[in-house]
Amino acid sequence: MVVLERRMRALTSREKRLLIYFAVFCGIVAWDGVRRHWSPEGALETEHYVIESSATTDQTREIGHVAEIVYEGYRELIAQLQHTTQPHPKLKMKLFKDREEFRRCNRFCGWAEAFYRRPYCYQYYSADEANPHHWMMHEATHQLNAEAACLTLPQWLDEGLACYVSTGRIVGDSLRLGEIDTNTYPVWWLDSMELSGDLEADKKSLGIIPLRAILCGQGGPDLDKHVNLYYLHWWSLAHFLMRYENGMYRAGLARLIADGVTAEAFETCIGPVEEIEARWYNQLLDLRKRLAGQVTPRVRLRHGETSDSAKLTIEESKP
Repeated sequence: MVVLERRMRALTSREKRLLIYFAVFCGIVAWDGVRRHWSPEGALETEHYVIESSATTDQTREIGHVAEIVYEGYRELIAQLQHTTQPHPKLKMKLFKDREEFRRCNRFCGWAEAFYRRPYCYQYYSADEANPHHWMMHEATHQLNAEAACLTLPQWLDEGLACYVSTGRIVGDSLRLGEIDTNTYPVWWLDSMELSGDLEADKKSLGIIPLRAILCGQGGPDLDKHVNLYYLHWWSLAHFLMRYENGMYRAGLARLIADGVTAEAFETCIGPVEEIEARWYNQLLDLRKRLAGQVTPRVRLRHGETSDSAKLTIEESKP
């Protein structure tokens, strides 16, 4: 102690200030770490998932039930793409009780509504939304792409397939891929797209991002400033490739994934970019018109049910 006091007296005023600043900084970091520490109140195991949760028991069981529905829907999707899932350990999720807790505990990803960072899928229970599952469904698809199907995909297709799954309708105990739930992201932004019906004019006005820019991942507007626009493109393109004319491009998409997804391979497996772009644009116009004003019934677990056999029921959306 005496030696320490002598050394302190030997320090210059500037060195003492820096030492004090460093101590304060360490104190702030320690306090912030304690504040952001998350202790799950329980865990739920389903057939394919382990979920750590601070949400209510009913909410956790609901998420677990929907996660299993997504898992089965994903297996259907991956079979349609002529691919298979690989044996894997139970997939891991962290479920936060609400948005405030999620953002407090995940500072560097707190801008997101959910995210996947191997080996966990992170999300909160969004009780105020008509569809409290779709953020989880989206990130769970990323997790399944990476850990179950072991796919390596460019951003447009990885996000596109995640959106394709998360915008699907849950009816009973099954996920109806391609049937669009209007209570999901990015579908609820579809009305915001300013489309004239003239593809070239909309490309010039940045209402439409050129397909080549989407495929190459460059040449389009700033992603940070137009994130919703990009997600609308990624989702609608995946929906087009899976559903257009009863799935006429689905086999080509399967070959593209098997061969490696590049802009050049896209033209080989799917078709000329200009031709596909025009058809995709027309379907997007049709989707916007068809979904305008459409309200999808909300899905909820029956109130009070907590058994392993709990089923999902449809509850009409409230205005």
